[in-house]
Amino acid sequence: MSQSDKALLYSKLKDAGVEFDKHYRDYTEAELQLAADRLDAGPQLGPEPEEIPPSSFFGLEKTGSADVAPPPPAPATPTERPSERLNTQAEGEVIRTDDEGRQWLQEEILKPASPRPRARRVLTYIDKGFEEKQVKVGEYIETFEVSGEGPGKTAEVKVTLPSYQVGIFRDPRFPMFKVHTYNGRQGFDLFDVQEYYNGAELVPSDVKRVYVENVLCYDIRTVVRAIESEYRQMQLTGKIRD
Repeated sequence: MSQSDKALLYSKLKDAGVEFDKHYRDYTEAELQLAADRLDAGPQLGPEPEEIPPSSFFGLEKTGSADVAPPPPAPATPTERPSERLNTQAEGEVIRTDDEGRQWLQEEILKPASPRPRARRVLTYIDKGFEEKQVKVGEYIETFEVSGEGPGKTAEVKVTLPSYQVGIFRDPRFPMFKVHTYNGRQGFDLFDVQEYYNGAELVPSDVKRVYVENVLCYDIRTVVRAIESEYRQMQLTGKIRD
């Protein structure tokens, strides 16, 4: 099965009103095919278009479907500093789940109200120095510096960490996109949305981009509106997006 066939199966299930609890990339081809076979064998493929509420794609109530509730108070880790977990956890690793069911991948850490010392990351490496190599080309002699071959000596690089950190979590209402949040401002992950539409150039023009502090994201409200509008259109026309 090709990647396009897998996408068609996913779109078919989505069009029939199937609710997914994982991201598209987390499903195998066999799982999607099995679900499609079960769907075809059932007595009914889904409700009639007029029975589908405007926000059925995300399984939300009509009122406030495009709004994300404010994040809970800061976690009980007051000593954690920005970038503290850098290179110490796997990509997509959930560090905690709050009372709303949101899975946090990165804590939100606001800028301190008053100046305070910033943490520094210390990286240790072996410095072998360098050696000079010369190459004669015609009338010119060119000198290169290459890594030395001796035992070397221990050296350190100190990197000052930022004073704040944008939070990242997965909301059970929006399982396909990570949410970036900082000081009450939120947006969908830029690359998650582009992956959903199979490329940045295919994202609808009415979907807006916003900055969540220093992170470029897509506006949640316009993304939800665009997807639900497309979903309703597919239900009415029977078409499936490629």
